[in-house]
Amino acid sequence: MKNGFKNVLTSFFARRLTMQVKELYSSTLILNFAISMVTIFEPVFIYLLFIDKYGLSKTLQLVMFFYLGVYVLYFLLLPLGAKFSRRFGFEHSIAVSTVFTALFYFSLFISSYNIYFIFLAIIFYALWKMFYWPAYHSDFALFSVDGEHGRQISNLIVLESMVYIVGPLIGGFILKFSNFNILFIVASILMILSNIPMLITKEKFEPADFSYFGAFTRLFKRENLKKLLALVGFGEELIALTIWPIFIYVALKDFLGLGVITSVSIFVTTIIFLYIGKMADKNDGRWLLKFGVILYFFSWLLRLVTRSVLGVFLVDAYSRVSKQAISIPVTAMTYKRAHNTSVMKTILFFEMSLVLGKIITIIATIILLQFFTPGWNSVFILSALMTLLYLFF
Repeated sequence: MKNGFKNVLTSFFARRLTMQVKELYSSTLILNFAISMVTIFEPVFIYLLFIDKYGLSKTLQLVMFFYLGVYVLYFLLLPLGAKFSRRFGFEHSIAVSTVFTALFYFSLFISSYNIYFIFLAIIFYALWKMFYWPAYHSDFALFSVDGEHGRQISNLIVLESMVYIVGPLIGGFILKFSNFNILFIVASILMILSNIPMLITKEKFEPADFSYFGAFTRLFKRENLKKLLALVGFGEELIALTIWPIFIYVALKDFLGLGVITSVSIFVTTIIFLYIGKMADKNDGRWLLKFGVILYFFSWLLRLVTRSVLGVFLVDAYSRVSKQAISIPVTAMTYKRAHNTSVMKTILFFEMSLVLGKIITIIATIILLQFFTPGWNSVFILSALMTLLYLFF
């Protein structure tokens, strides 16, 4: 019986990790620890740059315009990121991205003294994403083991969740007793240090060219339109990562409280991610995806009536679980397809579709905020509708 329990327990974990994936795990954990300290507070910081001058509704629009600039530029630069990583290697591209991460947070820091530096922040943010995401997804897809894609992704999410439990708390404490400047400096140093695990083994790759315009042609090919429509659904993520943290901050008026709610919510949901990863490896994971869409759709509707601290915590926890029931199978199926076909072409289509969805969502949000004040519920309804697009996957 003891061995039976052990076998059941170990079945939730990936057991065939390659050295490249282990290095990626280590690097990602250090990087995400740094990001977790600051990312939940990032949209709030941008919000606070404008709130005194423009009021709530206009400020939310300005925050959206900031992210619109980031994602439009990122969309145009993505194929260049793919070209760089195919020419110089995935790990080199990830290393370069951390430099732009630090520059992004530095530019945010000086934006508090001169608001015009916010335009520099937009450029650095887009460059960070350009160098990081195509290389990260391609590295994972290439070296992850077939049959364990779901568990390798969910195991990484669980490990990331552990640092995301601690990170927001530390970030909240720093902001409680210090300021954003110190937080940005600490996070930037950790981001640079995240490159160390990637230096353990020399990256082996064959330099290859990659077509810039070919990436856009593939994106809008007729046979890809259904998958494109499904991945556009990820536009709702933009609301979850920007408007939702601002909503929590406005409700609590406390950085430490925002950090605590985020940390506890992640802690409560972490173990469930292991089960989701195991289920994603069974068959093709589409049944789990459809079930997750239904649950996640209602998580957005619950936000319409959530205003208390307890309500925010419960909805946030429920939302995180249901979202991973979508993200893990979608990412696992994408990695499997990339692993078995063309890695960079598949990954770039995936990432460009996500970014296009976020651009569409941002534009729709700006329009809604023009007519609704403060507009929380209208934006949450938009996100619920975007969630239904996942059903086309």
